[in-house]
Amino acid sequence: MTLIASSSDKHFLHSSVVLRHANGESGEAEQHIETILTEAAVHKRRVWVSSVLFAQLRPSTFVPGRFATLFELTRYIRALATLVTPDPNAMLRVARLRDARWQMSADRNEKSEKSQAMSLGDAMEISSALWVKEAIGVPDLEFLTFDNWCAPDGEPGNRLCLLHLQDYAVDVGANADVKAAVRLTRLEPLVHAQAYPDSVPVG
Repeated sequence: MTLIASSSDKHFLHSSVVLRHANGESGEAEQHIETILTEAAVHKRRVWVSSVLFAQLRPSTFVPGRFATLFELTRYIRALATLVTPDPNAMLRVARLRDARWQMSADRNEKSEKSQAMSLGDAMEISSALWVKEAIGVPDLEFLTFDNWCAPDGEPGNRLCLLHLQDYAVDVGANADVKAAVRLTRLEPLVHAQAYPDSVPVG
């Protein structure tokens, strides 16, 4: 496992990062997230989020804390981050990512037919981040996420783990969208972030 420090000033924040920060549940990552957002406010960093985030802000589940009202939270997000709403081409990529074969290495070694699909929300966020990286031209973009489905020891869990996509990528050699997702820099938002393992050859 390679441990690297977040080295870019351009970040795509997975919804989990924003929601945990809003709820004060970021743990040891709190200071780094606060730094990113504070510097974004004064244009020292650039931050993008997927507009799918707003679909997760259910009024009935909102609990006042860091933000007194849901309106205050949404205004804060709009002020600091550039919202990315997938266009039809990006949504077609979402469909292809969900259609790709994702399977744990152990299952492949055992020639198991078991495979997993990327969730709709995660595919939308990955596709949106790839749009920023490719269409806008941000090669050093960092995709920051908390991944509850990664096992504590860093090994793949029972659900597709975004931090370890290369461990699930069956079609990495033939599928351009899978290859792009694997090549996307994915990190936990820590000062000394835990990066994905050294990736498999992607041609």
